[in-house]
Amino acid sequence: MKKNLLLLLMIVVTLFTAISFFISVYAFRAQELAMDSMMRSYALDLAENFANAPVPGSGHPFAGRGQPQRMMRFRMLLTTPALQSRDAGGVLLLSREGSILAASPGAERLLPLWERRPPLGEPQEVRDSKGDSYYVVVNTLQDDGYVLAAVSKTYLLAPLIRIWRFWLFSAAGASAAIFVGIVLLWRYLAAPLRRIVEELKGMKWGKDRIVRLYAGPVSELEALSAVIGRLSVEAIEKEALKVRYVTDLVQAQENTRKQLARELHDGALQSAVAAIKRIQLAKEAAGGSVNATLREHLDNAEDVVRIAADEIRGYCDELSPSWVKLGLVSAMCEISDRLSGAYGGVAIDIDVDETLDSLPEEHMLALIRIFQEAVSNSVRHGDAHTVRAVIGREDGMIRCSIEDDGSGFDSDAYSETEYERLRTTGHRGLANINERVRLLRGTMRLESRPGKGCRIDITFPDIPVAM
Repeated sequence: MKKNLLLLLMIVVTLFTAISFFISVYAFRAQELAMDSMMRSYALDLAENFANAPVPGSGHPFAGRGQPQRMMRFRMLLTTPALQSRDAGGVLLLSREGSILAASPGAERLLPLWERRPPLGEPQEVRDSKGDSYYVVVNTLQDDGYVLAAVSKTYLLAPLIRIWRFWLFSAAGASAAIFVGIVLLWRYLAAPLRRIVEELKGMKWGKDRIVRLYAGPVSELEALSAVIGRLSVEAIEKEALKVRYVTDLVQAQENTRKQLARELHDGALQSAVAAIKRIQLAKEAAGGSVNATLREHLDNAEDVVRIAADEIRGYCDELSPSWVKLGLVSAMCEISDRLSGAYGGVAIDIDVDETLDSLPEEHMLALIRIFQEAVSNSVRHGDAHTVRAVIGREDGMIRCSIEDDGSGFDSDAYSETEYERLRTTGHRGLANINERVRLLRGTMRLESRPGKGCRIDITFPDIPVAM
């Protein structure tokens, strides 16, 4: 509903405008028909009244009696409002031959309407030579003549019709203006906004740069486009700054690890090796004269120092793995064996494309660190028993997939921004993995459901091999 609210509002306004216009047309037509009917009845009443009136000087049986009274009645009939103006209409009393016996003021000009021979007793619309329209009724007189009553439609209804037509044209103009306004609103505002929204939906903030979302006549949309473009540039700059920060941070971590590995190798490990050698020399110097108890203590001390030396050597390999130089395949096999032993025999299956041995050392190290962190999370948090990793090339990209059979979680609750928040709450695994992925300028996608295990898909651009 909300998605199409603007379109729905435009449709409602358009329908309301169209309905209002058609109602106006219907009302105008109904009013015109009502006025037309009234004028016809008016003309018919005039004709009937004059048809029943005795004509002065005519051969009516009662025309010679009470002449003043008959003249008064005839004059009273001529005072009807429709006959007060020459342009409004008139009445003609005609002989059977068509000569005028009596007439209302100025009605002689209506004689041509008689020549049209309208039917008797029926209102008829007739136009004169000037194009004026009249409602004409012809009736027979009691003394063998005719009465012609005419009411001018042009004169009496023209002002009202002009008002109604003006109102109708105004309604039509307003409806057309509203419709055109809605069309323009949709074309220049709603449609561009929808396009902007669709483009923003597919945009990756911090990666995609918006040049120009809108170029049109609406300055507000153009300003909005400029603001979004500026925000996209700032997001890219912020992302680049964050990548540099993370790169420096990870690089500092790796340098610290290497330095610590060197210190352990050159310090504690060498001391442990020297201690083993001195114990061996002590046993050789004592020869067979040393008692059994002392020899047992020397043997135990040598074993303890040897175990410590092996652990220090393992720490050195963990902090600064020299086996990375053997290539990604060998390095992944080595780290898989070490992790399987470290986590109590968890089954780790790896499938690595051999052509990836050509990757730069920092890329291989990033993949190894990602794999280490993923296995650690799977075992410690998901109680997984099996972990499988597949790394290969596909369509100019390097894809890494790590899947386990652990307890899983709701991956929909996390996004790239949520990974960073997890670091502050003590859950650093996903944040560390995401940092490594961003250093590779790649993307990470999680798929997990409670009880269904977890799958991490990582994709980053391939590095062309220098020829």
